[in-house]
Amino acid sequence: MPAIPELEIDPKNHIASVVKATRILEAFDRESPELSINELVKRCGYTRTTTHRILATLELTGWLERTSTGDYKMTLRVFELASSVLGSFDLRTEASHVMSDLAARFDENVYLVVPDGTRAVCLDLIESSRPVRVMSLSVGRSLPLFIGGAPVALLAELEDTLLPRLLSSGPLTTPLGQDVDEPTLRRILADTRARGYAISLEDVTPGVAALGACIFDRARRPVAALSFGGFLSNFEQPRRTELAEALVDGARTISRRLGFQDRA
Repeated sequence: MPAIPELEIDPKNHIASVVKATRILEAFDRESPELSINELVKRCGYTRTTTHRILATLELTGWLERTSTGDYKMTLRVFELASSVLGSFDLRTEASHVMSDLAARFDENVYLVVPDGTRAVCLDLIESSRPVRVMSLSVGRSLPLFIGGAPVALLAELEDTLLPRLLSSGPLTTPLGQDVDEPTLRRILADTRARGYAISLEDVTPGVAALGACIFDRARRPVAALSFGGFLSNFEQPRRTELAEALVDGARTISRRLGFQDRA
């Protein structure tokens, strides 16, 4: 691990010793759960005297402890603090602000959908204010993973594990009576991954279109999908691209709130 870069500290607003203490805690990682004072001096760039005083303080307050070899390691107090943060990352809560923003900006139905076996269940929905309702999916109801915006977005990311189960369940037939064969479905899934979002045009309900983008958790697992749904006429170009870009950005925002980190 390279040396941690020093932060710019404003003496009027920042306490330098607190910043240094946090930097020392950040020096521990999965690969180096135990560190000697010499290793910490090298990683953090502080003098040995300063490092020793901070370590002693962190040990006194219960954040660090000594090992049998004299090295330092973090205590379970750090885990307890992290657990309280992780426990607050409720998917529906983290998605609500993004969904509200998308609904206000575009006035289309906005869905939050989660996988459930070979189907996708609607977890939350914000309806459009349009006088004519478009309800292809309501809260608690589900669709098979091979149709619709959000379900296809999920299946595209879970193809290796869920597509064999889906194919073995029997013929894939849409609500409109159209059969979907394996080569066609695999091509749709590949296009969805390359594009970054799914496009559904009247495969669930006549005159209705949808877009779907996947949401990932901190382990980079696809855990949900965000979707726009509405009248097909409202999803023509160039508005479709505008909707898709906003949807992908919204899904990325929720993913980050769940701990997902983009690859460098």
